[in-house]
Amino acid sequence: MAAAIVDSLSRPTALLCAARSYPPALAGRFELPGGKVEPGEDPRAALDRELAEEIELRVRYGEELVAPPHLAVAPPGLAPAWPILAGLRMRVWLAEADPAGQRARAGADHEELRWAPLASLLDLPWLEADIPIVEALQAHLGLRPARGREDHPPLS
Repeated sequence: MAAAIVDSLSRPTALLCAARSYPPALAGRFELPGGKVEPGEDPRAALDRELAEEIELRVRYGEELVAPPHLAVAPPGLAPAWPILAGLRMRVWLAEADPAGQRARAGADHEELRWAPLASLLDLPWLEADIPIVEALQAHLGLRPARGREDHPPLS
């Protein structure tokens, strides 16, 4: 699970981007903050826990950024999700800090947290698996043209 944390759900202008601190091959590459779901855990409860542990931030959720059908991974009985490393899958929600004004803090998992303007997100060195998600977010917000109907995922 991951959160696309924007400065405002109603008028987003920037995204909170997290640069990994490890493993060495991925250090310095940006990702959306989040983490793993424990067995039996609700996905958004898991995301709340991971955000509190990793970046000390509480959020209010917006809509889920749904993977387009040609990319989505959907095992039987589970919601479609974005494919990521090693056959894993990730669901992504838009979010904003709640209450507003909190400062996220980089913990052991991240060497840097950065608010990046939405229009220049792809200037950052992202993890390969996060690039389609960032592109979809930009397309949804009208910042870049969708490459096709399947490449412009709806928010559910």
